[in-house]
Amino acid sequence: MAAQGEGSVRPGRGISGDKLPIYPTSESNPLITLVEKPNPLVPYIAQTREAVTGVLGDARGYLQSGVGSWIGFERRVEKEVKSILPPDEPLNPGLIYILVSGLSGSVLTRTRSLPIRFLAPPLFTLAAFPYFLPKTSSNIRKYLSDIEDKNFPEFAARHDRFVSTGLAHTQMTIDRIKDYGSDVKSYTAKGLDSLEKNTGLQFNQNLNTHSQTHTPRATQTSRVQEELSKAAPAQYERVGYVVEQKPVAEVVVPVTPKEEKKLV
Repeated sequence: MAAQGEGSVRPGRGISGDKLPIYPTSESNPLITLVEKPNPLVPYIAQTREAVTGVLGDARGYLQSGVGSWIGFERRVEKEVKSILPPDEPLNPGLIYILVSGLSGSVLTRTRSLPIRFLAPPLFTLAAFPYFLPKTSSNIRKYLSDIEDKNFPEFAARHDRFVSTGLAHTQMTIDRIKDYGSDVKSYTAKGLDSLEKNTGLQFNQNLNTHSQTHTPRATQTSRVQEELSKAAPAQYERVGYVVEQKPVAEVVVPVTPKEEKKLV
């Protein structure tokens, strides 16, 4: 019994028999250390997030650069269009006339072969463009020439030589035609002189009379104006006034019908 009493623990006492404290002590509360165990998916998720963020940032940069380049392109086009279109030459009537000219080319060649029908509308349009819109066509030619000189200098030099050669040949042809016309006139005058000597008829006098009677109306008008300007200015005296009377308004009043007298 004594041994059993010594091995038992009394209430409120420890194993050693000491009285237990009321409040917990450091010895009764052992130190607890938390050990963090990382999730194996965290590194992969972080890498994926960084990759997606980088791709989205690059896409945003490309989008902003594309928008900026498009805005710059629009401004360049607007600048070029303003430099080509003159402010003192409206497009509204002239452009309609040019389109009508192209359609007239298609109508005039409707019974011709297929190549002529295909080439006639653009040729008529190109021929009418400098006539109805001369400043705009000149600016377009200058703009195309500048592009050609900038991007294709060798072709531009050949083109300029070809155009200058064509203009020179055209001028030579016109000069030859003028020379031939003067030669024909001289030969005609010599022939008329010989006919006058042989026949006695006055051809030159008749031709001069005909040319004088058929002078242009503008020449006659200018001559009359010159004669009037040379004459002394006439003096006028006021003798009266001409007054034009016009009705201003119409006044209307009701009219009662008159009673007719009947015979009884």
